[in-house]
Amino acid sequence: MDRMIHLALNSLKALRIDQRINAQNLANIQVPGFKKDMPVTRSGLFLTAMDQYNSRIFVSTESELKFSDAEGFVERTEGKLDFAIRGPGYFFINPKQGGEPALSRRGDFTLLPDGRLVDGAQNQMLDNQLQPVKLPPARKIIIDDAGKIIIEPFGSPEGTRQEAGILGSTLAEGVDLKKDTDGQIRPSNGDLPIADQRASVMQGSLERSNVESLEALLKNMEGQRTFELNVKFIKQAEMLDEATTKIMRLPS
Repeated sequence: MDRMIHLALNSLKALRIDQRINAQNLANIQVPGFKKDMPVTRSGLFLTAMDQYNSRIFVSTESELKFSDAEGFVERTEGKLDFAIRGPGYFFINPKQGGEPALSRRGDFTLLPDGRLVDGAQNQMLDNQLQPVKLPPARKIIIDDAGKIIIEPFGSPEGTRQEAGILGSTLAEGVDLKKDTDGQIRPSNGDLPIADQRASVMQGSLERSNVESLEALLKNMEGQRTFELNVKFIKQAEMLDEATTKIMRLPS
């Protein structure tokens, strides 16, 4: 009977991982450019005792976190510092919490008083040399579809245009990407792709999260039903075990 319980506990372990991923997706459903996490890849590992048969199997999961790179809905906002990438591609960021530079599709930018350009999570935006984007005070900021930053400086005649840098971007073609433990997107081999400036940048638009709320809610309900079934399975196994023990104790 313990094998039945072991099977149910393994199922509950896998369910816990899936529910955590689903909860993470639901929590970020309103975050611009968020890419939903995908269920981890699983395999089975047998426990072998000495020279005996393989009597137990355990769930093993991959350490790399995968995500869906499907494009989210692009909403026209007319915000002067709202940007979206049309089609494939990523911006470069220095995460606020530290760590190695990463890739991102979040485009709700803010210009800090010191001129640094950051996204809605306060991650520092990087240029095509992977250096922080820092802009002088300006009446107007324009970023074209290739990432070239053009400003209209304060104190200059209206209509004056001045190049002020490049917002780094890449298509990351042929690069295997993963989500690190800090939630940031990075190449599996650790080497960032070059800033090829081939991503198509749109000003005045935001890409929404690619999490489907209905799908995530249904997965949550399905997980709850699976949890209840496994708990019932464990109780049934315990009842069978008790009944078998009583039968074995009957006088012959």
